[in-house]
Amino acid sequence: MTITLEIAFSFKHEIGTSTLDLELPTEADVVSALTELIRRFPQLKRRLFTESGMIHRHINALINGENVSFRKGFATSLHQGD
Repeated sequence: MTITLEIAFSFKHEIGTSTLDLELPTEADVVSALTELIRRFPQLKRRLFTESGMIHRHINALINGENVSFRKGFATSLHQGD
């Protein structure tokens, strides 16, 4: 499936764009999207994940305008076109 990431201001400079399409497996969740983002841009790993592999507390994610904290957090499933 394809999802489109809208990149926050602080990350735009490192990625070089404000939007980015990602191809993910159909069972992907938000963590999967972040993992794919790091695969493509390894320099973001320290900004997104702690040394123990947890997502930093200050990282927010929205799916179609809704914060994932109102769903299943970063384990929220993604769907084609999100």
